Order: sequence, then C-alpha cells, then structure tokens
Amino acid sequence: MSIKTDIVEAPIHWKAYLINGDCSGMDEEQIAACDEYFKDMQVLDCNTETERFTWLADLFGSTSQGDSVCEYTVVV
Repeated sequence: MSIKTDIVEAPIHWKAYLINGDCSGMDEEQIAACDEYFKDMQVLDCNTETERFTWLADLFGSTSQGDSVCEYTVVV
C-alpha cells in the first residue's frame, strides 16, 4: 500500500496550528478557514523556505487577499 502525498500552498502563519495544534494568534474565522482548506488532508510538513507574499492568498485558503504563503506536504 502506498501513501499519496501532494504539495499545497497555504498561509505560513497556519504552521503552528497545523503542525503543533497551537492556534494562539488565530481568530475563529482563520481557524475555520484553515480547517476547511485542509479538511481532506493530513499535514506532514511545512517548508518555510518556500515562503512568498501574494495578493491572491485567498486562493490558498487565507481569510485575506494579501498574505505570506508557503508549501505544505500533505497526505491526500
């Protein structure tokens, strides 16, 4: 049996919540957006070296248009 992984981009400030379960600094809207975006995925890793700013962050689950995003490795 093989595990299928993928790389997705999402806001970098979600890292603590996704990797460690620490939602301090996030409001309820951000937590809900993060949970919705990753609802069918399990996060394995976050690559902060891929950090970039985009004005289209809402396409990556962010609750704002402008945000810093990075790559997350997920099980799908």
